[in-house]
Amino acid sequence: MRQPPSPDTLVPLLGDSSAPSRRTVKAALLELGAEAIPALRRAADGPDPVLRARARQVLIELRRGRGMEQLRELLLDPEAPLEAGLLAIDEVLGVADPALDIAGQLDSWAASTVALLGEDRGSEQAGAALRQVLAGDAGLTGATNDFHNSLHVSLTRTVEDRRGLPLTLCAIYALVGRRAGLDAVLLPFPAHVLLLIRGETSQQILDPFSGGTPLTEAACLARLSALGLAPSARWFEPSPDAEVIARQLRNLAAAMRRHGRERDAVDVLALLEHA
Repeated sequence: MRQPPSPDTLVPLLGDSSAPSRRTVKAALLELGAEAIPALRRAADGPDPVLRARARQVLIELRRGRGMEQLRELLLDPEAPLEAGLLAIDEVLGVADPALDIAGQLDSWAASTVALLGEDRGSEQAGAALRQVLAGDAGLTGATNDFHNSLHVSLTRTVEDRRGLPLTLCAIYALVGRRAGLDAVLLPFPAHVLLLIRGETSQQILDPFSGGTPLTEAACLARLSALGLAPSARWFEPSPDAEVIARQLRNLAAAMRRHGRERDAVDVLALLEHA
């Protein structure tokens, strides 16, 4: 039986001048899936600018498909881990980069947080340590300019650029806090997710979008009032990670629609319909 062409044979053919030929090659590479990624990466870093651009585009489509499949599985799991969901969203966005050690950066921030905490693990001390490391030292803050850019949804881009949406920043604080041994969860406040740090005898609410500012319960209630919402205990009940992933997908779909990417938004929302 004749063996199908290998990725190393197919990838150079992306440089063909014939559009029908390129479409055939692209379809074959997409069918190969993960098997084609090493050869595509080599071409994407190669000297030929045309082949480089076309290989990168196929890589983005492969990663998008892989991210969509990962999200389908995660959304069916009520125990889905937040970090895995956010990284799958980055695959869909096409911004995931194996060369960037996002987990390593989160580990580093967690180590710095632990060093600041010492033996004192009260919620106020924990909040102050996270605020110092993430807002003070790292410079993480809200993306006030171009707020609705879909890239502000990305964990990878927010770690890189130090700017993000409220949910993305809260997720980073939570992931770093958990690595540091803290009980950090997200509160499902409307329009603007908040972070809750729970200690043995106290708790503290932070707003990572505003540089990790601590918020009193009265300040939180004032935010609800400004939105025309009545006080309710449900806003102070932590969201499971699976619900946070779903909310971030809705954020992504909304950003896509604002930028005319209706088909992409429909595809993202379809994931939630089948969850």
